[in-house]
Amino acid sequence: MKKSLKSDRTLLMTSILLFFMLAAGIISGTIGFISGHEALKGVTQPDIRPNNNKGGIPQNINTKGLELIDEKEAIANVKKQMGIDDPSKDSQQAKDAKKRAAEFEKAVKNDPKTGLPIAKLPIVKQDQGITMSVNSIAPKGTDLKLELTLSNHGSQPVNFGQGTINVTNDRSQGINTTTSGLPSSLAANGQEVKVTLKIPKNALDKVKSVSLQLTDIDKKLQLEASGIPVGK
Repeated sequence: MKKSLKSDRTLLMTSILLFFMLAAGIISGTIGFISGHEALKGVTQPDIRPNNNKGGIPQNINTKGLELIDEKEAIANVKKQMGIDDPSKDSQQAKDAKKRAAEFEKAVKNDPKTGLPIAKLPIVKQDQGITMSVNSIAPKGTDLKLELTLSNHGSQPVNFGQGTINVTNDRSQGINTTTSGLPSSLAANGQEVKVTLKIPKNALDKVKSVSLQLTDIDKKLQLEASGIPVGK
């Protein structure tokens, strides 16, 4: 009898243990299912059917064919980026050339002995009360020497600092020159200051005329004498 009761208790304990294990498993599985379902909300399986655009091919992909660029347009764009054949640039260069030609005609006269064009001196230019006068042009050794005078008839002195007189040829190309006598400041007293400009003769090969540009530190003064004859 005692042995039977002992067996019944063992069976009861085993059954209770199995019940709790089964309940824990069910609860754990339920919690896992609910968590997975919440995590996968909004995620759907892609439709990969070829006749349905909702599938593997995104709506925003451009499926157009390759567009060919017009060859003339491409060349024009490259030239524009390189500054070649720019109509505005050509127009400005044409204006500058026309201006130099007109200044040259004013600044020359025919030599009565040779009949060749020579400079009609002095060549005088003014801007904001500042006067620049080219008084003589003559060869000096390996250079062409230009004698100039500057005067300030304005109300304020003009500061040139360590500046110089820029010289360009009739093709708008810069020429290296030597300037002496240019003051760092030009007093407003009307007195003339002598300035000497030397241009290497080898820089004047096939050059018909040159232009002189003088500006102050503040870039407010723009004094230019163009079309100055230097041809042989």
